[in-house]
Amino acid sequence: MLNRVGKALRIISDDTKKRVATVIDTPTLFPDFNLELLKKIRLATKKIGTPRFGKVITNQRITHQQSEIIKSYGFQEEIVSSDVDIYVAITALELCNSESIDVVTIGTTDINLLPVLSRIKLQKNVGLISWEEAITPALEAVVDFIIYLDFLE
Repeated sequence: MLNRVGKALRIISDDTKKRVATVIDTPTLFPDFNLELLKKIRLATKKIGTPRFGKVITNQRITHQQSEIIKSYGFQEEIVSSDVDIYVAITALELCNSESIDVVTIGTTDINLLPVLSRIKLQKNVGLISWEEAITPALEAVVDFIIYLDFLE
């Protein structure tokens, strides 16, 4: 029975597509906490591969309604007390060591995550989700692809 379930799951998920994990640094990426962008981000990552993991890390209070919106778009939320970029870095590096992930995408405008992106690049494909004005030449050189929030429909 378990063998048949496993085969059915493999049929549902496309093994030829890359498996994508997304970590969002909410305070830098969404200063106004516009959660509708999460839907657009999810659709953009589906063009890269199959979304397998999504986490929104924030230091703001989240209402029950906001939590439900985050979950409905396929993300988990994590509320931290401070230094959101540290938690984003730790989560991204943990994903770097996961065999079930092929691409790690990080949503941020924080240039301080450049060393983390460089480290992930050694093992996985790396994507950056950000606003066009926040992309520096150093970030462009490290990542494999960029999802510009300015141009998402």
